[in-house]
Amino acid sequence: MKRNAVIAALTAVAVIGGGAAAVAVSSGDDAPATASPADRVSLVAEQDSAAPADRDDDRDDDRDDRDDRRDDDKDDQDDRRDDKGAAADPGNVTVAQAIAAALNHTSGTVLSADLDDDGDRRWEVEIATGGSTVHEIDVDSATGKIVRTETDRDEDDAAAELKAVKGAKVSARDAAAAVDSTVTSVEFDDGRWEVEAGEVDWTVPLDTPRASREG
Repeated sequence: MKRNAVIAALTAVAVIGGGAAAVAVSSGDDAPATASPADRVSLVAEQDSAAPADRDDDRDDDRDDRDDRRDDDKDDQDDRRDDKGAAADPGNVTVAQAIAAALNHTSGTVLSADLDDDGDRRWEVEIATGGSTVHEIDVDSATGKIVRTETDRDEDDAAAELKAVKGAKVSARDAAAAVDSTVTSVEFDDGRWEVEAGEVDWTVPLDTPRASREG
């Protein structure tokens, strides 16, 4: 009877504890091994504290993922703006005006004129003056003033390009004028003028100012 009473008491404790502790009954006189109330409270507390921590980690991971997606979207937008180059904001100075300003500073034959797309708002005009010497004249695209000059006296292919362009009927300025759009680049390449207007590429032969759209 005494053992039955002990078993009943232990069973009641197990039910009250929500099954958190296991009840062991010995057939001998040794007292059954049970988890103490303090142990049960500690176990429940650990279970309760673990769940919010996991939820916090999940929220942090979601937040990091959203931040990464926003950064990727921004990078894509920046890349698209770079691809468009400075064509979206060519400034007040046209390619013809930039070429005129550069030639006024340094006499020679224009090999190229490009609108810089790195945010400097300037035209970069290359002028060959003889032999392998090429001058790069930078013209502010807002004011038309010369802002920088640089001379390269050993430019590859400069002599051959000068020979081809100097006697041509169509100059760099003529080639740009042949394209009925806002030109952002004109340069001599592969025996012809290559002209960019925004995202569209054109070619103009050296003997006639007739533009053909590439692609």
